[in-house]
Amino acid sequence: MLTKDQILDRQVALLVQSTPDEETASAVSLIASVLKVIAQNLKHTIYFVIQDIEGGWLLTPLSNHDNPEIEKTTIYAYCDRTPANIDRLKLNDENLECGEYNVIDMLFRLIGMKQVDSIVFFDRSTDTQHGIEIGRTDIEELCEKQIKRAQFGLQKLNEIKNNANIA
Repeated sequence: MLTKDQILDRQVALLVQSTPDEETASAVSLIASVLKVIAQNLKHTIYFVIQDIEGGWLLTPLSNHDNPEIEKTTIYAYCDRTPANIDRLKLNDENLECGEYNVIDMLFRLIGMKQVDSIVFFDRSTDTQHGIEIGRTDIEELCEKQIKRAQFGLQKLNEIKNNANIA
């Protein structure tokens, strides 16, 4: 039986392997540590999303109770297929189905979904009212910081190499 950490490591490895080239693979592995830290704060490694038959995730617009003019778009991710199917059936649309996704893939995919503000992860199958919201811009900012740290480290390494060549 694999631990949650091992499962997340495996999901990261699969994500990196699925990249089209070496350059993309190294960029993805650079931000993968950020995705893994976020995923460790969630209870599950696999979630279910309501999607259309082409695999497009169902987007849910939400408005702020205090400021109804403030709206954001989110995706609901369920820890169990049953509540996902119950919510899907409530929508009464035969073109919708439930897709199963690795949490690392979901977080990675969120980065590229500019029209989406967040994913709400429901960690309890009996509660689809209270979830953990992960914002797209939060993930982007953390990934940017990670990339800057790596670039700074590379720059320092090159300075050390250059100084060693002079001496």
